[in-house]
Amino acid sequence: MHNLIRFIKLNQFILLFLIVESFSIYLLIQNNTYQQSLFNKNIVKYTSYIFNTSKKLQNYFKLKEQNLLLAKENAKLHSILDIKSNIIDSHLEMSNLFSYQQAKVVNNSIHKRNNFITLNKGEKHGIKEGMGVITQNGVIGIIKSVSENYSIAISLLNRKSSLGIKLKKNYHNGILKWDGFNYRTASITNFPSHISIAKGDSISTNSHSTIFPENIDIGVINSFEKKQGGYFNVSVKLHEDFNKLYFVYIVKSLNYNEKIQLEKNTNE
Repeated sequence: MHNLIRFIKLNQFILLFLIVESFSIYLLIQNNTYQQSLFNKNIVKYTSYIFNTSKKLQNYFKLKEQNLLLAKENAKLHSILDIKSNIIDSHLEMSNLFSYQQAKVVNNSIHKRNNFITLNKGEKHGIKEGMGVITQNGVIGIIKSVSENYSIAISLLNRKSSLGIKLKKNYHNGILKWDGFNYRTASITNFPSHISIAKGDSISTNSHSTIFPENIDIGVINSFEKKQGGYFNVSVKLHEDFNKLYFVYIVKSLNYNEKIQLEKNTNE
């Protein structure tokens, strides 16, 4: 405050001149139509230039984001095509073939005990209950309900979800479930303790599912401990960050009904 008063005292004549000059210009503009029109014209000109430049900068940075998103989506498409190629190449050994449809995530939760994902594809797009949802980074969930334009999937981050998986290095099967806390990890509780496992081992979908293709990478073993009963309690770090979901792929099993009917006849 003292410095401000000192500054005003030292520059009082200059400040007074500026105030008088500004007031004179104001009076000139207010009482002269031509000057007011010229002033307004220049104001619009310069403010428009500023806004236009600002918009160009925003569009430039937005374009970079869009290009990055397109690059990621291209990578996803290549990944999906690779999966389909592998499945088609080995169709004689597998009973399921799959098709894929892209969808956009319009709502998603990760912090609840039972999380769901809303997608912008529904009945009119051929989506049905029971279809799988994946990304290039792993399994996301299973379609639970469908309307004309939208569908809701039970997220893998749901206490009611369970996923058949295998340890890729030795093909031991297990069940992956979410423990309800960290959205980046899930658990396997039924790996026999006699099998060889190590931190960093890959976990993928197994061949038992009628919903998902085999060999979709899901995550890696983060930690494990032996528990009573002869089983490991395994923590799996998921490849997919569920907090960043934007585009996903809905999976349709082309031979789903045939396999279900075959298994039904076998069990009768």
